[in-house]
Amino acid sequence: MISMTDPLQIARDLYGLDATARPLPGEHDLNFALTADGTRYVLKLHADAADLALEDAVLEHLRDEPAVPRLAGPTQASNGYTVRLLSWLEGAAWAQAPGDMAELGRTVARVDRALAGFTHPNMRRPHRWDLKNAVDGLDHLPHQVIHNDANEHNILVAPDGSIGLIDFGDVVYTARVCGLAIAGAYAMHGCPDPARAVVPLVRGYHEIAPLSADELAVLFDLMVARLKMSVAMADKQFAERPDNDYLLVSQAGIKEVLRRLEGEDPVLAHFRFRDACGYEASPKARAVRQRLLLTDAHPVMDGDLANAPVLDLAAAMPPVDGLAIGRYDEQRAIYTAPEFQTPDGRWRTRHMAIDIFAPAGAPVYAPLDGVVERRENRNQLGDYGGLLVVRHGDFWTLHGHLDPESLAEGEVKQGDVIARLGTAEVNGGWEPHLHLQLFTDLVGNLDGVALPEEADLFRSVCPDPNLLLGLPNGVDARGPRVDTPARRRTVMSRALSLAYDEPLHIVRGEGAHLYDADGRAFLDLVNNVAHVGHCHPRVVAAGAAQMAVLNTNTRYLHGSVVDYARRLAATFPDPLQVCFFVNSGSEANDLALRLAYAHTGRDEVAVLDHAYHGHLTSTIGLSPYKAPPRHASVTPLWELPAVDRPAAFFAEPILGCAGQVVPPPGYLRAAFEAVRAAGGLCVADEVQTGFGRVGEHFWAFELGGVVPDIVTLGKPIGNGHPLGAVVTTPEVAASFLTGMEYFNTFGGNPVSAEIGLAVLDVIQDERLQAHARAMGARLLDGLRGMDVVDARGAGLFLGVELSSREEAARVKEALKARGVLISTDGPNEDVLKIKPPLAISADDCDRFLEALCDVL
Repeated sequence: MISMTDPLQIARDLYGLDATARPLPGEHDLNFALTADGTRYVLKLHADAADLALEDAVLEHLRDEPAVPRLAGPTQASNGYTVRLLSWLEGAAWAQAPGDMAELGRTVARVDRALAGFTHPNMRRPHRWDLKNAVDGLDHLPHQVIHNDANEHNILVAPDGSIGLIDFGDVVYTARVCGLAIAGAYAMHGCPDPARAVVPLVRGYHEIAPLSADELAVLFDLMVARLKMSVAMADKQFAERPDNDYLLVSQAGIKEVLRRLEGEDPVLAHFRFRDACGYEASPKARAVRQRLLLTDAHPVMDGDLANAPVLDLAAAMPPVDGLAIGRYDEQRAIYTAPEFQTPDGRWRTRHMAIDIFAPAGAPVYAPLDGVVERRENRNQLGDYGGLLVVRHGDFWTLHGHLDPESLAEGEVKQGDVIARLGTAEVNGGWEPHLHLQLFTDLVGNLDGVALPEEADLFRSVCPDPNLLLGLPNGVDARGPRVDTPARRRTVMSRALSLAYDEPLHIVRGEGAHLYDADGRAFLDLVNNVAHVGHCHPRVVAAGAAQMAVLNTNTRYLHGSVVDYARRLAATFPDPLQVCFFVNSGSEANDLALRLAYAHTGRDEVAVLDHAYHGHLTSTIGLSPYKAPPRHASVTPLWELPAVDRPAAFFAEPILGCAGQVVPPPGYLRAAFEAVRAAGGLCVADEVQTGFGRVGEHFWAFELGGVVPDIVTLGKPIGNGHPLGAVVTTPEVAASFLTGMEYFNTFGGNPVSAEIGLAVLDVIQDERLQAHARAMGARLLDGLRGMDVVDARGAGLFLGVELSSREEAARVKEALKARGVLISTDGPNEDVLKIKPPLAISADDCDRFLEALCDVL
């Protein structure tokens, strides 16, 4: 007979496991960690099994979610207990070793997303831990089943940083945001600045399961409510069961969090959450800015503010003589008093106001009608001194560093004197000046200086005061961004990928090199866009010069675009001589498709397998590399196109995304002949391969001994400027005269034309085609002596095939560590792509070969 609670006997008799066991803590259940044949499990004995059917159904629904334990055997009844066997999740409890907040948010979001469609007959059962019991007004929010108990003991942090979620005994159908609020409430434990600490948690959740503005509006209040609910519930339960110390396991930490939150402004906490998720922090900010753009304000001080010198106060506060301006959103090192340090040890150094320096006693005027709401004397060194806050309908102006004896009261009219500048003795110890700050909402302590990490938040809550001042040249310093990776994930689509396991923060380019934010140089073997070298001075100068004169569209006559069309056409063999200008290679291929349709009256298209022709809907349909085309016939590599009535055959002369694959001799000629015999046009996609990159010829299609009917151009054509082109024959161009005008707003503008001309000049004058041939030969000679599957290509469009996807990924990361950037591609992602700026030197080539030899 099974012992009532012997885990070893229960495991053996119910699940056939010969195991070792150790007890685990639990509020209601008996829990044991089992190890059998090297596999670990959790054995749970439940005395009250009322909710287990629901919990088991949830776990079964989540069985493919790696952050959740799985049922490892059937749930069984034995001797008054319900027994369950679960898989083991690696990790230490969050209470012992807190993990990454953002990753916790993502984990909770993944579980919520997986449960969004879950239903069960018992899911709407009343539950004492449902936050809707403590907070009203949640019925309009999205509802679903949630975990409902992501406390610091139910969150596991694995050695690799991944996070698991255990104990689904309290699952409940409620407002979805409650689950995030619970995780946030308990993740605050031990944090010196708890409201700020959980901002990454909210951001991480939003990355996976976007939060609505309504959910964010209640989130902080729900976190506080959960903490208070936990205290009340623990007191009640412990009074009923004073022998169960587990009931108090979280209480000391919870009470400390609540103490730290006593002075927290819930409005500011709400705004932090909104900002973290990419929303405008203050919901009012947009309307306030719009109102101010249409408002004529009275000057706040006398003098010619528009022509006053603008000071750089980033490093120090110098003596000031006469009228001067201090900038908005300036990063300043002068804020060193303890008051500028946050509880978590960071420093507020971002100035969110405009300073107007003038002699002490100078009058300060009301910019608009308003009502004085605050008159204070903050006389501590480094503070505001005399402070005046005036309400103007839906926003406030804050005037600081005033003479506290001069502050106006009550209603004020536009142009009234409302105060005078204070001396250093009464203004907080500063050079006499007016600190002018706008507030959409009076939050916190009305701080004039923000954390750099919260600059976006305070740019929303405290808009640029120049909306009132109207200084024509502006004084917005736009301080340095310190949160680029996190902010990118919320303001840009996560469909936009980043290179490398640890993404690079690139800030500068020159020649064949890129430089990161720390000043480290990288040899760039990726960028076939910066064709003649990053930031080539002739190209930069050409664009800047024309931009200073005129930029408009091709509905007006302009010599530059005609010059460029002639120069570009002169690089092609007859009869390719008519140019269309667009803004990218994708646009060029889309237009080529339209030309083919118009000329042939057909709509069938053939493409090569693994081809890529652009990101537009039309060109994704030509790109097996991205997805199976819906409207194109895919031709296996080196077979002839088999389309009965083709409009066109699109081909890259060297297939880039296929892995830098060179067609066999004679293939393009035979394919073009077959397509033309069937009445179709032949399109060469030179977006990656053109402009002398292949060395032996200016255009890669010339390697195949063919002349296409249409050629599409992009990437290198503008050396990083958005420019593309289609070059075709007069006959094909004439077919496009259908009565519908072709117009492209930016295609062929004078600035783009001048940049395109400069690129052609540099290629010619610096003999870059010959250089590409020489450097390509140097690289291929070195590569073919290495232990690789294949080295192939032409000029500086090369590929190195390795043994596997994993090996290619390893080599890419190892080269990055050695200061060399390279990309991988091909159907198996096992090809290193070499397509650097043509400015690459022989020393650069040798450096790469040495680095590659080291890492192979």
